[in-house]
Amino acid sequence: MMRLVLTLVFAGSFTLATWLDAPMRELRARADNGAGLVAALMGDSRRLFANQLFVEADVYFHSGYYPTVFDTPEAEETLDVNSKEEAEKPGAAPASGRRPEKDEGGGFLGQPRDWVERFGRHFMPTEHTHLASAKVAEILPWLRLSADMDPHRVQTYLTASYWLRGTLGQADEAERFLREGLRANPDSYEILIELGYVFDFNKKNPRMARNLFELALEKWKKQDAAGLQPSPKARIEILDGLVRADQEQNDLQQLLPDLEALKAVSPFPEAVEKNIQATRAKLAAPPPGRPD
Repeated sequence: MMRLVLTLVFAGSFTLATWLDAPMRELRARADNGAGLVAALMGDSRRLFANQLFVEADVYFHSGYYPTVFDTPEAEETLDVNSKEEAEKPGAAPASGRRPEKDEGGGFLGQPRDWVERFGRHFMPTEHTHLASAKVAEILPWLRLSADMDPHRVQTYLTASYWLRGTLGQADEAERFLREGLRANPDSYEILIELGYVFDFNKKNPRMARNLFELALEKWKKQDAAGLQPSPKARIEILDGLVRADQEQNDLQQLLPDLEALKAVSPFPEAVEKNIQATRAKLAAPPPGRPD
């Protein structure tokens, strides 16, 4: 009897192994192609988890104050790049650890309808606050998992870099994470812009920053030519970065064409024109120490 049972177990194991061989070969191939075992197991559904992890990080950042799980933190058009102002002073907040934002009228909950609802709100988040200082580090594991689940979600890399290089002062970590994102998204002008900010504002390397902004502009133009409608705001940020790098290197010959390109798309062309005239005057002036 025992011999019969063992024979059946052996036969069943052999049949199962034969049946699973082809799927396992495919799974190993997908994992070896850089997707990773988790991504290979979950397939395209991992993108849903990546988005949810990103939203959970944002909910935690806002201390639980969030309308619904179906709402996004900001309008989609504001999520393309981190602006120059954000790059210069990211994550500014008081040392108390939280940055409150007064929301008159009861926020998304509205005014309480009666004293029962008013009392109940003492036990749920109703104030819009932001994490600050070292507490921001608590959301980074969520963003790391989100990137692992969906390495093609560009906004995850931008958000993580924003906090790494800004509030936490970890520019090297921000650069490594962004370069990881760039390997997964080689045509992303957004990641290149953020990398440019790391080298410009954090590492004080305008030459490298300019190279990154220049490459970002190439990627932007390529997408524009392909009809992909890249963000006009991003183009302004790129050209502004090029102008800033030229000024930091005192490269007037390159500064002039970059200013002219910026003037064509800037919402403040008059201010850019003043810079153009000042640059032309400097170029026309004789070198120091030489007579007119």
